[in-house]
Amino acid sequence: MQFTHRVSAFAAAVLALPLLAACASSGTTGTTGATGTVPPGSGAPAAPNAAGGSTGDATFRGKDLVISAGCTVPASRPATVWVQGFDPSTWKKVASVEFTLPAQAVIDKRDGEELSALYSLCAENLPHEEPAVGLAASDMAFGPRVRQLFDRDFTKLAVVTADDKAGARHVGYVDRTGKFTDLTGDGSGFSTTPKEQDALFAPDGESVWFTHLDATRQQHIASRSTSGTHQLTEQWASEKPATVDSILMLGGTPLRGVLGESPRFSPDGKRVADFILGRGRSIAPVTANGPLPTNSAVPLPDFECQPSGWLDDHTLLCAHDASGRDLKHVNNFWTVDVDRLRPENSSQATDGAGPDLLPVTDRKNLPLAVSSDGKRLLFRSVQGKVEQPYVTALTPGAQPQQISAQDAATALGYGDVVLEWR
Repeated sequence: MQFTHRVSAFAAAVLALPLLAACASSGTTGTTGATGTVPPGSGAPAAPNAAGGSTGDATFRGKDLVISAGCTVPASRPATVWVQGFDPSTWKKVASVEFTLPAQAVIDKRDGEELSALYSLCAENLPHEEPAVGLAASDMAFGPRVRQLFDRDFTKLAVVTADDKAGARHVGYVDRTGKFTDLTGDGSGFSTTPKEQDALFAPDGESVWFTHLDATRQQHIASRSTSGTHQLTEQWASEKPATVDSILMLGGTPLRGVLGESPRFSPDGKRVADFILGRGRSIAPVTANGPLPTNSAVPLPDFECQPSGWLDDHTLLCAHDASGRDLKHVNNFWTVDVDRLRPENSSQATDGAGPDLLPVTDRKNLPLAVSSDGKRLLFRSVQGKVEQPYVTALTPGAQPQQISAQDAATALGYGDVVLEWR
């Protein structure tokens, strides 16, 4: 199925302005949001029923499922987030659920800053930087981060709310019925205005992690339990990292919160691939909360490699991301055995790279998700102004197969942000 039409950024901005104005004028109190519907033809799940839940099967099974999410920001109704699950053997939609966002949820940027991963999920509906020709706004989102807006079973969605008059930012969550829970609360006494943002769910759904600035402008990583009094638990504090636009990501056992440009945890959570200031794109061990360590990071020798997922605990997937002469992997994917990497001063340095995985073409290819067994890759391929979803075996010489089932072709091809392949 080919891409045919997208709403322009200007038109989307016009539709979004009434809602954004409401967001800016609302306080942070409230418990329950109103229910809404998704317009026909959006590629979204069916409209919710009168009880506020979703129609169809809302159970997201634990394996053999590709999951994506999307967002709509109507002018006259609350914003809605949907999640869809597709069976990778047939590409039929087998699960779906909807969340109605509270009116005070922050979706847009504030003072040029992205306060929640909801911005990248909903960017198509908001004023945003136009992607390159042929790409969708959803291509600009970092799927693993958007995934962590939700708990493991997609029963709750983490949100950031703002009171622009008081300058307060709270974290909380909304459930499938539309009930909103403010975890930060209003506080008491003569206290500092809360500046909590970047809300993400721990996988078990028992806590929401976030970042916040204190009165001395130090940055913190903290969490609040979804039960009890929601007391704040500090996880890390220091000066704000020098890397511009660092984001919070969660992973590992015990759970860690790391700050980076686009951290990708290995399946066992022990290592992260990311850009590290002063080291470039690197592999670093995860031993604590906060920014990734520079002294124990091992740079990726291949400057073309954009870390794009893991096949297993030892094998990194690379996507081509470089310009210039003498490039080896144009428009392609390949793997790196990270156990073969050595520090820069090692006499045994090697790039650990395997052969290219796709046939050589002029298509621009964008990786979306590696299957949980590390054997297949879902990706988008752009040819001119046409963007289509494909799946391929992660073995050199395999022939990619186009996904043609209508719902999957729309959602996975350009409409949604792909979250995971479990």
